[in-house]
Amino acid sequence: MRRNDYVLCPRRGVPIDTPKELRRKLIARQDIAKPKPIGYWLKHADNVITEHVDKVLSENGFTRSRWQVLNIIYQAGTITRSGVLDTMQTFIDARQLDKIIEEFVEQGWLVKHGEKEGAQLTLTEAGKAQRESIFKLQSEVRRRTMQGITEREYATVIDVLERMVSNLERGK
Repeated sequence: MRRNDYVLCPRRGVPIDTPKELRRKLIARQDIAKPKPIGYWLKHADNVITEHVDKVLSENGFTRSRWQVLNIIYQAGTITRSGVLDTMQTFIDARQLDKIIEEFVEQGWLVKHGEKEGAQLTLTEAGKAQRESIFKLQSEVRRRTMQGITEREYATVIDVLERMVSNLERGK
């Protein structure tokens, strides 16, 4: 505490805060109590989800990104590399996606027909089995994440976020 931030109490001779210091402390306390903005929660949620998914899946050689790529291809049946990148570009770049695809091909989980963006990707039976195995682990993380959150609440959050993005993208 700086010398000018307090005065001595006339009765007890102990330091007490000046009005200026009391105001500073009140403002600091109010800042702590303020709800954090949406940007904070978006980034924090993504970081916490990634951390937990990576921790749960790591024993099986997976990360959140590897899981997402595997699951996107599974859900599509067959999809182009550019189709996967369209969804994943928020999380990984093209080089990282190519590395994941090549690893899946080497492990016998994926068949790749063609080259570059137009390459057609399809899971093998072994890839589908791997997806099912990882899906069980991922489902547990999702269950924990969704505790106390109704499907309606989740749908509302997604709807609001989609509209926020749409509002900003329209102005590009």
